[in-house]
Amino acid sequence: MTAEPFQRARTDEQRAQRRAQILEVARDLLDGRRIADVSLNEIARQAGLAKSNVLRYFESREVILMTLLDEEYARWVDEVTQRLPQSGEPDPAERVAWVLADTVMARPMLCELLTSTTTVLEHNVTTADVTAFKLAVQGSMARLMVAVARELGSWDEARAGVFISGLHANVTAIWSLAHPAPALVEAYASCQQIQGLPCAPEIALREALATLIVGLQHRTPRWL
Repeated sequence: MTAEPFQRARTDEQRAQRRAQILEVARDLLDGRRIADVSLNEIARQAGLAKSNVLRYFESREVILMTLLDEEYARWVDEVTQRLPQSGEPDPAERVAWVLADTVMARPMLCELLTSTTTVLEHNVTTADVTAFKLAVQGSMARLMVAVARELGSWDEARAGVFISGLHANVTAIWSLAHPAPALVEAYASCQQIQGLPCAPEIALREALATLIVGLQHRTPRWL
């Protein structure tokens, strides 16, 4: 039996439902769009709430986006953990590179949020909010490294740190190159001397990650 709709959340269950509703609206609005195109006012309007009511649950638009990134990253790690043992690629480095590249580039919302983490999401938020976000995402990163270690063997802290940093740097750079601004799209079309991404983004990411993995297998990082 479906519960009767409520105008004001009065119980913990209703507050959790309202919070989930706001996140789902934001997720739908972000689907296929850039972060800059999704405002707090639009989220509130689509949720059927006043902006002040949305701010009862999330202190800013950026906190909503951080929460979505936390959820999307965790879901991606779940998929990677499931897909890696099923891959038919015999070479471990290629296997990890293929699965990571294929799965993350198939999640445009995750790529868009990751690309805007340091420039947008981590601004206009409280210390408590960003701390909780960082700890949650680091938990997902740790799970990702467990899945990777099953294929490549255990890595020390330095190698794991370089790998995660390189993974995120390559995802965000390649995602940005694959989604140029309108003026740059026109420039590509009008001037053949200007070169963009030379191949599909998942292939570019696969090659970058395979190179990173092989490098880490043969060289000890010197940053710690």
